[in-house]
Amino acid sequence: MDYREKIINYLKVSNGIITTQNCKEEGIPRIYLTRLMREKVITKIDRGVYSSSVSDYDSYYFFQLRYKKVVFSYETALYLHEQTDKIPQIMEVSVPYSYKINNVPNNVKVYYVKNEVAKLGICNVVTSFGNEVRVYNMERIVCDFIANKKDIDPEIYIKTIKSFAASKKNDVNKLYDYAQKMKIVDKVGNTLELVYE
Repeated sequence: MDYREKIINYLKVSNGIITTQNCKEEGIPRIYLTRLMREKVITKIDRGVYSSSVSDYDSYYFFQLRYKKVVFSYETALYLHEQTDKIPQIMEVSVPYSYKINNVPNNVKVYYVKNEVAKLGICNVVTSFGNEVRVYNMERIVCDFIANKKDIDPEIYIKTIKSFAASKKNDVNKLYDYAQKMKIVDKVGNTLELVYE
């Protein structure tokens, strides 16, 4: 099998996406990406990210391909968990303090978090385009909302807290574990007491 075929086969199993990193891992010289671009078999989506002409543009997936350590958080995470109908106008992401994002796009809000809590509650969800992305789970979203209440849309805040409290799927023990590590146990306790009353 030649390199061209290798790329085409890779595109078939990867939802039409290939990166220069994927080529490196597969031992494919980058020049073949350039050749396939000239033939209009693939399109350059972003630096080092290519898409077959039949694939859809998945902004969440492409953003995570470009910035490896970002985790979708806050309202963006709620949307990706299908817990809100409101389509986010901006992408909200969290990264450890040690990871700097240069040239942040205008439609992205970056939250820098302490390294020791950056990985708390990371899970994977599948976007509407069928790609896996990293997001915070509902317990972490609730902790972030409570910790930063003044920055959250009041209507979304109330709906999220109430729906979390009413859901049988959510794990209150996990929530308190995160709250302890984030040093917001009292805030979480007081907030949930009000909801359960």
